Amino acid sequence: MKIKIKENQHSGKLFVGEEENPKAEMEFTKESENLINVKHTKVSEDLKGQSVGRKLLDHVAEKARNEHFKIKADCSYVQHVFNKYDDYKDVQL
Repeated sequence: MKIKIKENQHSGKLFVGEEENPKAEMEFTKESENLINVKHTKVSEDLKGQSVGRKLLDHVAEKARNEHFKIKADCSYVQHVFNKYDDYKDVQL
């Protein structure tokens, strides 16, 4: 599965499939130079149960580590994963 990313100065998204009609996506806003806020995660029915949401989060967490920023989560899915696993403590706000 190929995860793509598209971003501009203020926001971005990671997605699987076509940008206009993705099979899965995670949208975020850039709140500052050192902080993004994941707003929304969506996974299509045909990809559910394959840990696609977690793979998107892993991808954005790796980006945060490489680019030295923190992740805030308005997204209920990301909040749940942050609370359940310690894997993201280093990038979690």
